[in-house]
Amino acid sequence: MKDIYFSQNIINTVKNDINLNFSKKMSKKERLFLKLLFFKIISNSKSLNKLEIEINEMILTLQLSSIDEFENFLKILAEKRIIFEIPTKSGKYSGSFSLISSFILSMNFCQIFFTEEFKYCFSNQKNIFSLLEIEKFIFMEDTFSFNLYNSIIKMSDNKKEFNLPLSSLKRYLNSDDKYKRFFDFEKHILKKAVFDINTFTDFNIEYKKIKSGTKASNKIVSINFKIRKSKQIPILYDDTIYKMIETIKDKIENHEKIYNLLLLYSIKRGHKYVYDNIEYLKNDSSENFERKLKRALLLDLATNKLKLYISINEFVKSPTKLYNILVQNINLIKTYYPKIDIPEYTTGLTNLRNVSFLEDQEIFELSNNEIELYIKYYSKKKSVIKIYLSNNIIKIIRKAKQNDDSDI
Repeated sequence: MKDIYFSQNIINTVKNDINLNFSKKMSKKERLFLKLLFFKIISNSKSLNKLEIEINEMILTLQLSSIDEFENFLKILAEKRIIFEIPTKSGKYSGSFSLISSFILSMNFCQIFFTEEFKYCFSNQKNIFSLLEIEKFIFMEDTFSFNLYNSIIKMSDNKKEFNLPLSSLKRYLNSDDKYKRFFDFEKHILKKAVFDINTFTDFNIEYKKIKSGTKASNKIVSINFKIRKSKQIPILYDDTIYKMIETIKDKIENHEKIYNLLLLYSIKRGHKYVYDNIEYLKNDSSENFERKLKRALLLDLATNKLKLYISINEFVKSPTKLYNILVQNINLIKTYYPKIDIPEYTTGLTNLRNVSFLEDQEIFELSNNEIELYIKYYSKKKSVIKIYLSNNIIKIIRKAKQNDDSDI
């Protein structure tokens, strides 16, 4: 079978319109996890043979509640396969393969082993799996983006501009039965697909809508695409990234590793994306800063714009006392914003009650789109509570407090 995978007779006759899909729909958390794996693989190619990740970090990043839930998450993901169709001049080759071969959980670490087919996707030797451009498939938010890239953009035969009937565009994207109104189709599919292609490929595309007539009420019948190919040359030295590293050099230990990480994200998402997420963390302590930075870049925490709302540094006799202080402040927040999403009574690692059982210098963290908690217990010095809230919630709380004050 390996001979077929690497057969030059097949590889040299492959057409552009390769079709990829997952055997079952991927959740947002699964796509997020695959992106994280991809960055780890690119940072260290040896990870393809065995990738080791910290379980607590994954639970926090994926917002899972326990190790059992993470294990179940991996089992479900391991069952999903990538289905491919590769048209060639002599016929069509189709099949499927899994990404994860097996995994082992031990203490606080998980070891993941990948299938041979997935490893071939990263091979320097050209093969049918390296032609799939698996990284684009993983990074693009949904299959519509990849369909547009594979079925239309790569097939444009170096045309800088062309028109495509709206019905044909929907057919290429496999979206015939979705969003009858063009407004919805553009918002939920076309704009996202164009953004993904411009972000994650070496193509840059623009489009404009063409109507059946000159009246404002005329229907949109086709789309005009303008395409240019940007030259992406691998950069080993990036002065902008070095300057960013300079601002956080005292908070990181492995400068080379963080530089490579920032370089990867700048290539994928741009310098502004990296800069914004560094700025988001600039006032954080040096403790676990590298882990915080990786998480901010992965989740784009800068976009959420959570701001420090409560900061407490206080001596406490026990972690139970620390928990009581935390709950008092959370209840105060709930007084003015009852809808806030805090899993106080769930089971697992995100249960707030776990703060009561912290050991000396142990940390509890929780994060979602509305709130982020950072708690560290010290038995012999001041313990730390930091509560971050979204700007919108802070405004609501302040307004409610002002109303209370005016009623007095």
